[in-house]
Amino acid sequence: MGLYSKYVLPHLQHLACGTRPIERQRQKVVPLAEGKVLEIGIGTGLNLPHYDRSKVTRLWGLEPAAEMRKKARQTANT
Repeated sequence: MGLYSKYVLPHLQHLACGTRPIERQRQKVVPLAEGKVLEIGIGTGLNLPHYDRSKVTRLWGLEPAAEMRKKARQTANT
């Protein structure tokens, strides 16, 4: 993995996916999830705060990029 993919891309993707229009969609869609959830490409974990804990019994997130997984873990632990 190159320097760009490791250090720059995770921050750019986090910023791009955190824009207001995408955040509004996230607020509408993610809370509808229920039961066991597998989020493929969890990225930096921007969806995590929007899951309804009373509906989701288990959540797994897959992410190939180590730096993005690191940010997702931090988000999950807050």
